Order: sequence, then structure tokens, then C-alpha cells
Amino acid sequence: MSKGPMQRLSYFDPWQNISSSTDIKERWSSKMPKLLLLGVSVVILANVCQSTHLPTYTADKGYLQKQKSIYELFWHVDQPTLYHPELYQTAKSFSIEDNASSFNNKEVVQEFLQRWKYGMLPRGRLFSMMHRELRDEAMIVFRLFYYAKDFDTFYRTAVWARFNINEQMYLYTLYVAVLHRPDTKYIYLPPLYEVFPNFFFNDEVMHNAYRMQMQTDVKDARFVQANYTGWYLASEEKQHYHQLAYFTEDLSLNSFYFWFNHEYPYWMSTSEFKFPEVNARGEVYLFGHKQLLVRYQLERLSHDLGDIPALDWHDLSKTAEYHPYMHHYNGLPFPIRENHPIIPDYLMQYLEQLEDVHHRIANAIDSGYILDHTGKQMDIYKEFSYLGNIIEGNADSYNQRFYKSFDRLLRRIFGFGGKPISKYQTIPSALEIYCTSMRDPMFYSIYKKIIDSYYLQYKKNLPSYTHDQLAFPGVKVESVTVDKLVTYFDEFQSMLSNGIPVHDHIEARSKLIMARQNRLNHKPFSYHISLNSDKDQKAVIRIFLGPKYDVHGHELDIAEHYMNFLQLDQWMVDLKIGKNKIERSSHESTYAMDDEMPSDVLYEKIVKALDGGESFSYNHQHYGFPQRLMLPIGKKEGMPFKLFVIVSIFNENHSVKFESPIWGETLVDGSSLGYPFDRPVYSYNFTQSNMYFKDVLIYHKNLDEQASRSL
Repeated sequence: MSKGPMQRLSYFDPWQNISSSTDIKERWSSKMPKLLLLGVSVVILANVCQSTHLPTYTADKGYLQKQKSIYELFWHVDQPTLYHPELYQTAKSFSIEDNASSFNNKEVVQEFLQRWKYGMLPRGRLFSMMHRELRDEAMIVFRLFYYAKDFDTFYRTAVWARFNINEQMYLYTLYVAVLHRPDTKYIYLPPLYEVFPNFFFNDEVMHNAYRMQMQTDVKDARFVQANYTGWYLASEEKQHYHQLAYFTEDLSLNSFYFWFNHEYPYWMSTSEFKFPEVNARGEVYLFGHKQLLVRYQLERLSHDLGDIPALDWHDLSKTAEYHPYMHHYNGLPFPIRENHPIIPDYLMQYLEQLEDVHHRIANAIDSGYILDHTGKQMDIYKEFSYLGNIIEGNADSYNQRFYKSFDRLLRRIFGFGGKPISKYQTIPSALEIYCTSMRDPMFYSIYKKIIDSYYLQYKKNLPSYTHDQLAFPGVKVESVTVDKLVTYFDEFQSMLSNGIPVHDHIEARSKLIMARQNRLNHKPFSYHISLNSDKDQKAVIRIFLGPKYDVHGHELDIAEHYMNFLQLDQWMVDLKIGKNKIERSSHESTYAMDDEMPSDVLYEKIVKALDGGESFSYNHQHYGFPQRLMLPIGKKEGMPFKLFVIVSIFNENHSVKFESPIWGETLVDGSSLGYPFDRPVYSYNFTQSNMYFKDVLIYHKNLDEQASRSL
């Protein structure tokens, strides 16, 4: 943080014919080379080629005013008349019905008004997009925001909704609307963990924050020490969770998962919202979850834990119990999952659907065809996204009625949320809220099932890359070295104030309660690559990190464990004839991002810029995988991993540039996500001159050791 907490108080608180595997391979091969259309969060998925340094832009007054106005809408929504009470007059003076002509879609306005007059989710009730009735209401609120003709109409509608719409539904739809409206591009949104602290911190932390808030005589900023959930639990199973809680409960990681799922939310269709033609949301959905799964597995390996527990809905004896020790903003506790759970009767209907959907997807992969909504057969091997679309059950799925959503069925069943008395009396589980999903160990078992049963099975039916497809004639990697890889824990401060009731607007603007928490980080490091090229040409460099040994100390064969390599970076380079020395910093990674700026700091900068005191700069990439979590924790004595570097041809005829609402302008090449580890590997094809394997050690040091070494 750039300023101490007391210096930050002045402005702000805050997814018919049986074909043989050979048939599938022939159909696929006949289409190569092809341009795989990529999309959305390709940045973490590591198929991005862009400049090393993101260009920055100086904000004009129009941008600044929008930024300030939007930022002020997110705070103390459960007490809307206390924080910025002047907004209440704007809300009272605005009528959606009287301003129907100010929206581009009159049907949306009409449907909203009908729903509003009939009755929508009341304020104070809980909300989740995983529940159909609540999702339908949220979608119409989002469409109302989205179809406002201009920013002024959008803003006044948002102010009205702040006082009238359910708090969580309002905040959710506002976040997504700002991301997707053309006139709010590149506007910064407050960090999720500052707006929804109860989704990121456990009961102990929030309880201590409440107690501090009651101390009315306190004028200075106060701090709550935030331990990770389960730090005092001793059972063997729970101890495993505690060992990994610093990762699964990381604020930035869980925030990233929200953004990953909301650049193109599963309920938004490409046709209605005019997503870029360069869009492979199903492929992104599958590969993105594979990346997260691999990253988690590397963390488990660092703690000598075995593979991620398999999910078997016929035998729940190995199903991980989960005690969130969190409560929703209205005080209701998150549902728990006991050890050796029994699926209750009210969830059996979903289990039966799950069994049917599983067989339909498996049959589609084996037969090579999916059925569209008319019953017509479609070649599932024409586009990898077809598979991801039907598993996620997103709006681009060709047959939602038949394939439903395997993803959401698993979340509904294994979240073990209670049976609601009515559609407005739900208690969503951690799995049913995106920014809490990764806290639950079942999240990783669910996606292990999806990746192992569908993603990898699909890929096994494709031909492996040939020697010639992997080669880069005329290019030879001579050497790869990496700076010493060191991880450590540092301290992070996060604002809790928005999750705590206030007495008045003065207290809302002046009282600051912060959480202090240790989190995983790593020392900056650089890759040093020396290679020779026989001519001037463009190339793409990809870097992967994978395990060298399994948990039992056996060295791993890449042909059997290619799927466990995590892509760390990818970028485009201009090679010169002769020797090329390339240095790449970890902080230049195209997909990883540093921490979001604290809300109060950003708000202060905006106000100063509006007053003419200083300029405000921004770029087009606001979110990404946490830079701090690029490396697994490793071991004190050093833990061996394998680094893999491949230099590939960059074909400009197959490249596509598109603009993303989160990642800005992005240039993608024609390779599949995860190339060359996106298909089964033959070890003998991975000894070519444009490839390089490097053994590396990752050391974990504590702060005292870090300090002593710096003296």
C-alpha cells in the first residue's frame, strides 16, 4: 500500500452413427491447420501474445467523473440512506416507467416492470445465480442496466436500483453491467473482498470487526488479525484443509475466479450481447479450470499430499467434509457438508439428472456427435468449445434442455444447501457463489471429474502432434536459466468496513477497520533464454512448470503426466538472425496481475485528478491470475520441479486481435489453449531443438530468513 491507513481516511470508506476413434482423428486432421477461435480469459489460459508492457492512458474528465460516480454506488448498499444520502433524492426523482424511451429494448423494460410490480427478491434475502428463479430476476435487472441508451440513464437506473433491488442482486448485476457496457469500458471496480468481506473472511474475523465497530470512541484505523479457516482444528482431514487454506482462501485467487466466470457469464449469449467473433467460451471454460486444477495439485504436492480426491457420486465415503465457518451478509450461516454425507431426498432428483447428463456427454465424446435442440447430429470434434458449452450449460450450448448443466448440477448436489421453503428463502452453499467456490475442497474434486472424464478423454481421441508440427526449423534453444525461485509469506491488509453496519454517514466516511492476513508471495525472478535463429522472424515463447517427482519420490514421465504442466507465460518475440538473448521477468507475465489497488487509495487519486491536483493513468487490463501465486510454495530445502520452454512459429495469417472488456486489446495465435500439452504426448517428440527442459528448485523461506539474507 502506498499510504498508511490513517492517511487514507480523508476521502473514502468504503460456464446416430457411431464413429471410431480413427474416424474422429481423420475428421479433425482434415481440418488442420485451422484457426481456433479463442476468447475471453485467454490471458490466464496463456494463449495471448501481446506487448511486454501494457500501454497506459491518461484519464480525461469524462472518464474520471464516471469512475467516481460508479465507485460510490458499491458501499453500504444494505444501508443506502446512510452512505451518500444525497443519492436518495436521485432515486426518488427517477421513474423507470416514465423513462422507458431511454432504453434500447422496450421489451426488457416492460418485463422488468411486470416483475417489479408482481414482486421480486426482497431486500435482506440471499441471492445466487445458481438458483433459476433468482437468476431469471437478476438477468432482467442486468438487461435493464445494459440496454440503457446512455450513461446518464444507466447511472440513474443504478441509483434507483440501489434503494429498491435486493442488495446482493444489485451489486452482482452492477458489477457485470459495468464490465459489459460500451460506455463503461476500462472503469475500475472495487475489489470484491472489500465489497463482500463476509465472502472472504470467516466468522471469527467478522465478529472481531463487529466488536471494534461498537467502540464508538475509536478514531484511528483498527486492525483484525485474520487467520485462515480451521487453524484451530486437529482432525487429519481438516488438517489437510488447514495446510492449504492460505491458497484456497486467498482473497485475490477467489476474486480472480469471479472475474474468470464473468467476462462472459454462462447466462449471456453470444448472439444477444454481440460478443467478439473471436470467442471460444467452451474451450476457455474447460482449459481455465484445468489450469486452476493443476495449480492446486502443485500446491498439494509441495505439502506431500497425494492426488486430488476423486468424485464418485455412487460412493460418498471419501467425500470431503467442509465447514465454511462463514455467514452470509444477513447473518445466516453457510451450509456445511458433514463427513461421509448422505444425499438427502430433496437432492435425489438432481442426482438422477446428473447420471443421465453424464452418460449423454460421455456418449457424445465416444460417438463424436452431440444433438442440437432439433435432434440434429453435430460433429463434436468440429470445435472443442462444443464440449465446454454443454458441460457448463451456458447460453451458447446447442441443447440446454438435453445436456442441462453438469457443472451446476454438481454444485447444487455437493454444496448440500438446504431445501428452501420458497424461491426467496434459499441459503446458497459456498459452491453456489463464485467468489467462495474455491474455498471448498469439493470444488477441486468436481473439476477433476470434469477434466479427467471429459476434457482428457476428448483430447485422447485427437491425434498427437507430429514431429513436424512441433518443430521450428532454423531455431535452436541453446540454454535456459532462471533466477533463484523463492516463496515466502508477507502481510496483506484489506478493508472490512463495508461488511459492518454504521450509525451514520459520518461514521461510514471516517471509520476504517482492516484485516491483516499472511499470504503467499514469491521473490521476483527472470527467465534467461539463449537461442539461435537462421533468419529474422516472429516467434511465440511458452513456458510451463510441472512436477519432477510424484508424492512418493518417483520421477515422472512426461508422456504420462503432460496434463500436469501449468502454463506460466507466453509472449511474442521478434527473432534476429544469429544469437538471441531473451530475458523475461515474472512480473511481465501476460496473464498474471499484481494486487488490485485498495478502494480508498484509488478513490483519493480520482478525486485529486478531478480537482486538478494530479493526473490519473489507467490501462486496459484490470484483472488476472494473482502474480503472487505463480509459484507453488515449494520446500525450505528446495523442491524440484521441471520448467519447459518451447519456441514456436508465429503465423500472422492465423492471428486474431480482439478487444476484451477485462483484458483489453489481445492478440491470439492459431494454437489450441495449452499447446503443446493439450494433446497426448510422445516423449521422443519433445527433444527437438526448439524445446528445452530445465530442472529448477523452489525454496520457501520465512520472513526472518528473508530479512537476515538481505542484511
